[in-house]
Amino acid sequence: MSRIAVLTLLLAVAWSPVLPGALSAQERGLCVIASRANLRTGPGTNYRISWEVHRFMPLIEVTRQADWVKVRDVDGDIHWIWNRLVSAKVKCVTVKSSKANIRKRPTTRSEKWFTVEKYSSFKFIEKRNNWVKVQHDGQTMYVYHTLVWPG
Repeated sequence: MSRIAVLTLLLAVAWSPVLPGALSAQERGLCVIASRANLRTGPGTNYRISWEVHRFMPLIEVTRQADWVKVRDVDGDIHWIWNRLVSAKVKCVTVKSSKANIRKRPTTRSEKWFTVEKYSSFKFIEKRNNWVKVQHDGQTMYVYHTLVWPG
């Protein structure tokens, strides 16, 4: 293989985006475990609230500073959250599309149970084939994997 071909291949790999919803080996997924949580512009309560989220909102840990965690959200925005409001032991997903159909069974032939808006979040149970099994208020339901993050 010529040097130009090798260089082209290396650049293509380096500049290719990470698969949507996929976490790299270095990234650590966190889940909001409080009923409500304030995301902030910096590591402390003296910083402005940038977004108020609810239980089961997934976040990706970027770094830590004392009791605060710098995180990335579904839109790629950076925020800070108090470390006691998140857990790596709980897994969760959020709807990344404008709307998503929630179904009782993992098939498009299953009747639509209800529709949710972007940022609706759920406790993650498992992914099987192309469906994500989630839980909300004790009810188990399914959403198609391309509609949630991380998926």
